[in-house]
Amino acid sequence: MIRMICILLFLALGTGFLHSQNTQVYVSAHPDDWQLFMNPNAYKDLQNPENKVIFLHTTAGDAGCGTGCTSYYKAREEGSLRAIRFMCNAINHQLKQGTDMNKTHVLINGHLILRYSYANAVAYFLRLPDGNYTGVGYPLHQHSSLKYFYEGSVPELIAIDQSTAYQSLDDLVTTLSELLNYESNGLGQVSLNIAETNAERNPEDHSDHLTSSFIMQKVARKLGLESVRLYEEYATNKKPINSFDADFLISAGTWGATASGLSDHFHNSTWDAGHNAWIGRQYFREVRLAELEND
Repeated sequence: MIRMICILLFLALGTGFLHSQNTQVYVSAHPDDWQLFMNPNAYKDLQNPENKVIFLHTTAGDAGCGTGCTSYYKAREEGSLRAIRFMCNAINHQLKQGTDMNKTHVLINGHLILRYSYANAVAYFLRLPDGNYTGVGYPLHQHSSLKYFYEGSVPELIAIDQSTAYQSLDDLVTTLSELLNYESNGLGQVSLNIAETNAERNPEDHSDHLTSSFIMQKVARKLGLESVRLYEEYATNKKPINSFDADFLISAGTWGATASGLSDHFHNSTWDAGHNAWIGRQYFREVRLAELEND
């Protein structure tokens, strides 16, 4: 009898482990970053239906236009959403889910955040001000930026659509930590994919990319994660192509879907020589958080 109980308990626990959810998080400072720097890893994580894959966009990528300029930030968001739908439908061409995504706003730590879901993908848009390349921000946002907020130079960071405001760095870190807890439901592993913050490995990267990564490293420690994946970004356009065959097609197709979102919303297509130089190039390493303190 005891042996039978043990077997049943083992099977129950085993089934739970087999179906425990892994939450893969791709942190994108702008809505068109992850497609060029973190793919095909994002696509491969989506291929496992047991995974929940989160695309977390920290800034609006509005280039100082705010909600004006024919809503440039919305065009970039649409590019990201199209890329997500493209990947999900490339994995399962019989999905037949169309363009409709489950759109809602969730209240996390007192902050209202825009959320979309589609198949096993989730996208969040925090819509924080674009910080400009060096982090000096733009006049429309009183030169607020993630970099200045991280350094304590600005007292609060207000979403460009006025949906919420973060009163301190701890407020933002706590919100992001609770967001990931909300999505993972305390089940399985949470994995973070973020920008490389070692300047020798990832030279001349955008301030929003780097600061988003530093913030997420704080989130990782708050969640008790042991390691993160760090991606080289801007400088990879000068490195050799290292994604081939099906991986290259996914890299190109995802970027094409992204570019169509901009052109369909009356902005310049990013299907150009400058941006296309990143297609097929993905360079990353997995690092223990303890090692980053001395990196």
